[in-house]
Amino acid sequence: MLKNIFKLVLIISMAAVVAGCQQQSNSNAKIGFVDTNKVFKECKAGIEGMSYLKKSSEEFQAKFAEMQKQMGGNQTEENTRKFQEALGEYQNKMGAEQNRIVEALQNGFSKAVDDYRKANGYSVILGVEAAISYDKSADISTKIIEAMDKMEIKIKPE
Repeated sequence: MLKNIFKLVLIISMAAVVAGCQQQSNSNAKIGFVDTNKVFKECKAGIEGMSYLKKSSEEFQAKFAEMQKQMGGNQTEENTRKFQEALGEYQNKMGAEQNRIVEALQNGFSKAVDDYRKANGYSVILGVEAAISYDKSADISTKIIEAMDKMEIKIKPE
């Protein structure tokens, strides 16, 4: 009796293995990977955005250096208040500008990735940060940079 049960289990196991080997793979999924940091640093809009923010920061530093020079040793309450108001205004302006630029870049990036995925038959495109290991031929970062460079991504305010 035990022998017959063992034979039955063995036959069922072998049948499952054979059936598994005969199934065709439905895994025709095409997967791409994008290095988002590379894209944002190397695309024209990303470079323009960093340049714009750097220039604004330098203008701010020059303005505040001039304010400090004018105040000299005259640290009155009113001078301190004016200085802090100007600093707060700058921080709000720069925060808003950074958010605006990041949003413009993110919108352009999302459109570029989605358009590229559809046009090239990809099932999914993932960030390289999500991959433990991947074939570098699946990295489409350069293609996304090229696509974003063709877009009109508004970085500078009107």
